[in-house]
Amino acid sequence: MATFSYMPYWVYEYTTDHNVLISTFESGREQRRYKGVRPRKWKLVFRQAPSTIDNIVAFFNERKGAYEKFDWIPPGGSSSISARFEANSLRISYYGKAYAECELVIQEVIE
Repeated sequence: MATFSYMPYWVYEYTTDHNVLISTFESGREQRRYKGVRPRKWKLVFRQAPSTIDNIVAFFNERKGAYEKFDWIPPGGSSSISARFEANSLRISYYGKAYAECELVIQEVIE
């Protein structure tokens, strides 16, 4: 399996989520059922040389967007996880020849 090894800009967002089914009855009483943990997500910003951003785009295209999973070490993590891109499209901004920028969301694959 391929490994995504590009370092994001120092800003990133992390999301953790739990799947809880809440049923509300006519009396106002609630019943809650825990359905498990949802995949973790990281919103990453890459602001680097255009050649590095082009390599990220190539990696994204080789995975066919959100289709194929890959190995990745999350920021602050010490071991790799299985992950995939959340979206099927990627927007890139070029700022002359100095640097380029892209933003993507990587989602954990729970197997």
